[in-house]
Amino acid sequence: MIKSPASLALEKRRAELVPHLVQLSEHAWLSVAEDVSNVGMIVGKNGIVIIDTGQSTECAAATLKKFREIAPADKYPIKAVIYTHGHGDHTGGSSVFCSEGAKPEIWTRSNFGAETVPFEHAGLMPLFKARGALQGGFRLPPEKRICNGIAPVRYPSAGGAAFSGRTGAVPPDHFFSGDSTVLSAGGLELSLFATPGETDDALSVWFPAEKVLFCGDNLYRSFPNLYPVRGVGNRDVPAWIDSLNRMLALDADALVPGHTDPFIGRNEVRTVITNYRDAVRHVFDKTIEGMNAGKTPDELAAEIRLPEHLAGLDYLGEYYGNVAWAVRQIFGQYVGWFDGNPLHLYTNFTTRDEAARMAALAGGEEALLKNARAALRNNDPAWAARLADHLLTLRPDDAQILELKADALDALGETMLTATGRNYTLSVAQNLRQKATQR
Repeated sequence: MIKSPASLALEKRRAELVPHLVQLSEHAWLSVAEDVSNVGMIVGKNGIVIIDTGQSTECAAATLKKFREIAPADKYPIKAVIYTHGHGDHTGGSSVFCSEGAKPEIWTRSNFGAETVPFEHAGLMPLFKARGALQGGFRLPPEKRICNGIAPVRYPSAGGAAFSGRTGAVPPDHFFSGDSTVLSAGGLELSLFATPGETDDALSVWFPAEKVLFCGDNLYRSFPNLYPVRGVGNRDVPAWIDSLNRMLALDADALVPGHTDPFIGRNEVRTVITNYRDAVRHVFDKTIEGMNAGKTPDELAAEIRLPEHLAGLDYLGEYYGNVAWAVRQIFGQYVGWFDGNPLHLYTNFTTRDEAARMAALAGGEEALLKNARAALRNNDPAWAARLADHLLTLRPDDAQILELKADALDALGETMLTATGRNYTLSVAQNLRQKATQR
């Protein structure tokens, strides 16, 4: 099979996501792609500070071994660990960094894990974990899970719970609740400041002596994930823009994301943050403009694109975040599910009713099936999947229709660059095939 441009781009990204160590400044280092997320180290006069810990203890041990070649444990004990936010891929390796001797201070914001709390309170953790596993592609074979767009492939034992703020982490014991605080540890003075964006509990770490900024997941080499397909209560886009402005004002010499390689050099850092902010602001402003003009989420998602001078930048490619999904998230954040069409206020047509009427219009269920197969042959997998959905509503256990939709989703997934959507699509296709074989 000929590989799509999306597959080739993800393979190129995968080739970049190999474990390596980057020196950020005289005393700051970054372990990239050893694990799903990066791990930072700053070396002080009599100790070190760790920023994020990765997801797995195995990868954390490999990272710590590399760090100890630079800063031996007998001279530089770990004085503090900082969690930039509550996602488990940034906290799961923490026990390794707390195992050498005296337990280090573990710092974060007072609303740590804020993203997970609403799911827990509502009793939605089973859904949260299940959709997280689909987004991550955790049950896909390696040949289908090229990379996750901003990180190498890993298969966590926690499954979809890898996105939870409570997964496998040593609990934090030092919190700040205001706008910022100063952490003194190991002979270092570090500023921690609130930068809500990908999560409400997000913080950034500023090493002013060497002008190094650790920004967590508020920026990485992809258009940002303003909406994850696993679901999320709300990602505050204006707050994210404000956080990027705050980062920009620091005039950093090194910008250190939670995933992918850092950006080094003051001019490059300034350019990257500016372009990143402008991309997010463009999508937000155009969505609001279209909403005020009476346009629907479907219309806006189809028409809003990044301007040409931003769309061509690799670090704004849709490897992990997706512009159309962001548009829908912004629309829903402000006005909810209702798109303005009064027909959608009524429930006259159930899914089954509509499927039966579609089949009748097509000349019967077999004619609808024939049309779905023709669409797939004619390289229109989205329409084939849509027609298969109608048929599955009427015949949910029909193996040939399950296989047809799986074929359509496989074809769709092959064309998608955004790794989470690709993983989700291919995972559902895999589930449909499994169901078909059980009929």
